[in-house]
Amino acid sequence: MFNEEKSTSFTGARDIVKAGGAPNETFFKSGQYGVRNLVKSANGAIDKFTLEGSAELEDFPFGIPTSKWDDTYSTLSPLGLGRNSTYLNALRKAGKIGSRVWSIFWGRMWIKEPLDGSLVLGGYDEKKVIGKNYTAPLVYGDFDGSDGCWTGMKVTLTDVQINYLGGTNVSIFPKGTTLQCCIDPANHLLLEAPTPYIRNFESISGLKTNYSSSGLHWNALQTGLDKQFLADLTFHLDSGLKIRVPNNQYMIPSVDIASNGSRVSNTAKRDILITDVEDEPPILGRYFLTAAYVMVNHDAGTFTLWQANATRERSLVRVFDEETGKKCENTTGVIQPSASYTGSASESSRPDRGIGSNSGSLSGAVIGGAVVGAVAGAVLIGLGITYFLIKKKRKADTYYFYPAHEELQRADIYEMDGNPRVDDESYMKAGIR
Repeated sequence: MFNEEKSTSFTGARDIVKAGGAPNETFFKSGQYGVRNLVKSANGAIDKFTLEGSAELEDFPFGIPTSKWDDTYSTLSPLGLGRNSTYLNALRKAGKIGSRVWSIFWGRMWIKEPLDGSLVLGGYDEKKVIGKNYTAPLVYGDFDGSDGCWTGMKVTLTDVQINYLGGTNVSIFPKGTTLQCCIDPANHLLLEAPTPYIRNFESISGLKTNYSSSGLHWNALQTGLDKQFLADLTFHLDSGLKIRVPNNQYMIPSVDIASNGSRVSNTAKRDILITDVEDEPPILGRYFLTAAYVMVNHDAGTFTLWQANATRERSLVRVFDEETGKKCENTTGVIQPSASYTGSASESSRPDRGIGSNSGSLSGAVIGGAVVGAVAGAVLIGLGITYFLIKKKRKADTYYFYPAHEELQRADIYEMDGNPRVDDESYMKAGIR
């Protein structure tokens, strides 16, 4: 347990800005309710910061909330990875990562052999992805607006279907509608959607529900055990990507938190990890990432979404923006153009097509708008920190899907020498062991 009085490295500050943190994104209007008040209401601190297996950062600024800061009753301390993330900026400045990129797979719970999640900084895990991907610009909007997206990861759903064991699929969408959603890994549910969508789910499933008033999944739908319901849910995106969430990842035992901090399951009830919203943006929360894998590239201004491969295997790939990729020649990785990069109109709004679905090489999971080339070293966090080189890449074509106003061109994936070279810029060598 941390003890401020006994710590030799901890220094208090009036707030996170005085501690050296960045206020910019905290002030961004589209943040969730309590986030907007964090700078003036929270205390600040300076201390050493280390994630397990990662490099230690000296004199790192912390914010210490003194009041509720979001509307989902978070039970974990948040790690800010936004556009002006103090942590990502510090890692980049220290030469520990070559780009402000992060990717996440939430893992799988409530199964016989639970699967740990994975957070990667500086790249992504190609073993955790399957098939085609969807790459789009980060587009931020106001949290108070029904079409807002404070994370920038905005997608359009054309359908959500209930998948019964016998093979029957039934849509919960009102006829002729689509739904714009904001992907938010910090959200504690699978789906928050307007009332008509949720009522359709209840009607089709035949489940009698109420709302959970407490517990780990506050405000989720809740039902008893009187009716069996084993169907999956498949989310259809306008890019053509389909994400199927298993039943056991959104219909789960009710979980509460005991006074000693432990989690207690109530097997007499089931939480259904969806709920309705009225004037707020629809959300795809963390349990969407039990079946999807997302990567955010702040330097390129894009995010990329795949179907997740729920596996314990790991193969980390570095990702860089164009500027960083040009600084070094003989270390391989992925260079991803920025969202403003445009190409021929004939290639716009096309889903990724030259991608194998089961390949173990990078060509099986190449990022839309990216090329494999010579790039600088990086430190990636999966279950720990891994320093690595990828030595061979197979040639393939990629196509990119961008929403209406964005156009990108096709590029080739080149086979490159993965041997590191001596470089005078020490920060470019920092991540290579």
